[in-house]
Amino acid sequence: MAPAMATARLRKELMNLKKAPPPDVLAEPDESNILKWFYGIRGASGTAFEGGIYIGKLVFPPQYPMKPPSIYMMTPSGRFEINTKLCMSMSDFHPESWNPMWSVSSIIQGVQSFMASDELTTGGLKNPPSEHKKYASLSAAYNAKMFPNLFGGDMEAAFVIADKARIEAEANSVKTEGSRVTRRTRTSRSSRRNGSEKKENDDNDNGNNDDNADNADNEDKAELTPEEIEKRRQKNAKKRAKQKAKKAAQKQQEE
Repeated sequence: MAPAMATARLRKELMNLKKAPPPDVLAEPDESNILKWFYGIRGASGTAFEGGIYIGKLVFPPQYPMKPPSIYMMTPSGRFEINTKLCMSMSDFHPESWNPMWSVSSIIQGVQSFMASDELTTGGLKNPPSEHKKYASLSAAYNAKMFPNLFGGDMEAAFVIADKARIEAEANSVKTEGSRVTRRTRTSRSSRRNGSEKKENDDNDNGNNDDNADNADNEDKAELTPEEIEKRRQKNAKKRAKQKAKKAAQKQQEE
């Protein structure tokens, strides 16, 4: 039985792959052993592998995701030996370069990228593009004969289902991002509106204060001499000028 950590992680990755699979990728665990997975990839467009469908295998250690898996290719391609461990930075050939954040999805995408390169390592083959094209044309028949039960017995149908799931996931992602933008816009508008209302209230309060001050001045004028009345008038005028200057500066900062 697989350890709890590896089992939980791989089950989560299976759910993610079903909801949003990468382009041209299939993956499913063995029914009796979740540490063994089978993957299928389409040959990359614009390469000698285009049109081919290739099946491979990932064998995860009990310590996954802390340790990397073994990676195999099972369909002849002219690029890799079949049923032989492949030397890649994501495989158990290089545990020192393994990143626990990598997943089933990223590993298979790494195989896709590595397949289209010319890098030759353990498990790799060097053949001309004509050989790659020949194997690509034979791959579907080979898979149907050798692996009739994988991916529901119909890889083309499995790819169609995966493509549909990916398109739906991308559409939902766009809708979700659109909703977030709308919420942010509404929040921003609300904040600006509240700020304007607060500024208007502050202006009204300041106006009321000025009126109160003027009323108080009028009440006191009867008891003040003309010189004292003029001094107070000048003082209040300076105070109002400062308030107006302060409001103008705040408005300039807001703009």
